Amino acid sequence: MEEVNIVESITDLQQHIRKRLTEIEDLDERKDAREILLEGLVPIFERMEKRYLDLENQIKREIEIPNEKYAVSMTVIKKEDYDPINGTLYPVFPALLQEDKEQEKTEPMPCLIYFAGSYQKKEEFEKTADFQGFDDSGKSYIVRVRKAKCYQQALSELYQVFVYNKIGWTTVNTGYLDRFYEVYTDGDTDANSLKIDFGSYEEDIQNDMLLLWNVEKFTFQCRKFMVPCIDEKYYEHELNLKNYDLESGYMLGINEDVLKVRHEKDKIIMTSLKESFRDWEAYRFIGKIDTSSHGYTYEMLSNSRKSSFFQNYREQQESFLGSRTELFWMVQRFENNFYVELEKCEVLGMSPNSCLEGDMNPFLGSTIFPMETRKILALYFRRKGQKNNFCEDMVRFFVSQIQLSVCEYKCVGILQDKGV
Repeated sequence: MEEVNIVESITDLQQHIRKRLTEIEDLDERKDAREILLEGLVPIFERMEKRYLDLENQIKREIEIPNEKYAVSMTVIKKEDYDPINGTLYPVFPALLQEDKEQEKTEPMPCLIYFAGSYQKKEEFEKTADFQGFDDSGKSYIVRVRKAKCYQQALSELYQVFVYNKIGWTTVNTGYLDRFYEVYTDGDTDANSLKIDFGSYEEDIQNDMLLLWNVEKFTFQCRKFMVPCIDEKYYEHELNLKNYDLESGYMLGINEDVLKVRHEKDKIIMTSLKESFRDWEAYRFIGKIDTSSHGYTYEMLSNSRKSSFFQNYREQQESFLGSRTELFWMVQRFENNFYVELEKCEVLGMSPNSCLEGDMNPFLGSTIFPMETRKILALYFRRKGQKNNFCEDMVRFFVSQIQLSVCEYKCVGILQDKGV
């Protein structure tokens, strides 16, 4: 049987064709074959090779952005202290600042309160069914509280942006966010117009507080004609990051006109059927946060992590070894953890009576393996340092993040030596 050699380049192909042409004895047939093969077939292969090289170079230019670029940090301030020229911290729900400027609103702003008490008192506050509210005439109303929907929705939308950009999600520490509540009535009465009696919780309730994060939403324009893609059916548009802060991370907002997003050095490339566009949205995750503005005194809760080549590589492979060492490492890798540390872990048949759930990713939905059927992976934490105000929230944060990697167990946290 004749051996078949693999043609590795266009030059090899041309040489192979010329060699085989010499085997054709009829000169007219040899001439016709040369025209067909060398002048017809070879240019086709040259075009194919060029396209493969273009695709290969495109893949090489595409880079993996480390998750540290997309860290989300949150803090709270009094609404009156908001500094619009700070440039690094923005309202999670901007409409709260626009309330006074808009004379005609399609719907009233939610009545939001911030609970500043301990975690234990916050849990008791959530379980309290009813409170009393009074209007200017003294008429009483029954009012209730629930988690602030506007903030919950903003976080859920941010998660969808991560999914759209195909960027791995890291749990956002919602220690501040979960302390915001919406006050509402059963009827059409606007709770903002009522004076509410919160009873024993009155001293823990703060009004006019604003939740900030280091995420900026902005729009950009198409200012030049973009050449077609390799297949000449789509257009590639470019967001040049050299015009922005390169120390920050960037994502494209969800856009039905964009078919594909890829990151290259100093730019984001978007594939679209549209030749031009206006007001496409993007997100900037600010790396260096400025807290020097007046009133910016509350500490920052963040999901930023220490940079690690091995950890970045492991996350790209989406592998979890499942060892105790890796569990400890996942906790230790997060920066600015002044509150708790992981002491031990064990597998249990059922959840302990007093435990903290990993509930900071409620928008993920149901899983393939229901939590009710899983064994319990109990993670035991102890307090460290003098700061106690966010210990429970830090446990919830770590449990939520570990749960993203552990599919066979339901993770719960136990904070030992609990304070009141």
